[in-house]
Amino acid sequence: MVAVTDHHTNTSLLDVYDRTYDVEEIRRMKQLCRDISKGSETRFLVGVEADVIDLDGCLNIKPEIAAEADLVIASLHIIPGIEMQWDKIASGKVSVDHKKVADRCMQGEVAALKNPQVDVLGHPLYVISAGRYLEEVEKGQLAEIADTAAKHGVAVEVNGHFFREYTPPKGYFDLFKMCLERGVKLSTGTDAHLPAQVGELKDIHAALSRLNAKPTDIYSPITDL
Repeated sequence: MVAVTDHHTNTSLLDVYDRTYDVEEIRRMKQLCRDISKGSETRFLVGVEADVIDLDGCLNIKPEIAAEADLVIASLHIIPGIEMQWDKIASGKVSVDHKKVADRCMQGEVAALKNPQVDVLGHPLYVISAGRYLEEVEKGQLAEIADTAAKHGVAVEVNGHFFREYTPPKGYFDLFKMCLERGVKLSTGTDAHLPAQVGELKDIHAALSRLNAKPTDIYSPITDL
């Protein structure tokens, strides 16, 4: 089973919809996937990766898109409620209080988990506009994410991109352990941005093995398998 979950928009604007990625586009992609997989054992799903845009957990997608998609991944790409470009941070033009950034982002992630549109929390503990993993995240904040995900039935993504590009930070596996202890499903997201990266699951499988995760711990939006 393969899920196609393109970004809804590449803009860093806080509340602008990308009008080219609409309900009809989702339907067109779903029909294309049905045509491609006809007669195959492979199933294709069409979803969307949406931005968490504020501290209330709102997403930059219309409800109609969320309703039509097979799954919705909510991810932090900007510091919630603050338009701050990662290149300015990386160049040192913007000073960052990492504790305040972490607190704000954790608040946004927890709020997103309460949003009924959300099926999966994407690349937790990382925000693109800060260009890095969040620092100064406390164990209590990790527990709050796990507790909220459990309460609202949202999966948490084990992100393959980070194993390709980064060394996961301290606390990354603690979060997943807390999730498993609470019955939260883990999503195997390769975060493929190139065709060659589709299906790159080796590092994800290694992470799941380290966590002693079972097949029943893995998220699937399809229940009739």
